[in-house]
Amino acid sequence: MASYVYRCSSDGAFDVHRPLGQAPGCTACPACGGAARRVFTAPLLGRLDAGVVRAYDAAARSAHSPAIVSAPPGLHVPPQRPTLNPSSHRLPRP
Repeated sequence: MASYVYRCSSDGAFDVHRPLGQAPGCTACPACGGAARRVFTAPLLGRLDAGVVRAYDAAARSAHSPAIVSAPPGLHVPPQRPTLNPSSHRLPRP
């Protein structure tokens, strides 16, 4: 359900909850019953969870220039120590 803002000329603004995309241009005011016109407002993106906002920002940044990573986020890959065994020098390196 989406929240739509309507404004009555005598009673002011009020919210109406309707399914997304099904809000009419005018509706009855709950206080006086008069006609109230729909007010177009910005979406409430400021009320998103901080983790969701970080995910949106990361997706927007990586859309044009993806980050090169050596491991999945949150995992620490310890550095590998060189071995002294000569037969391991022929093995492929990551």
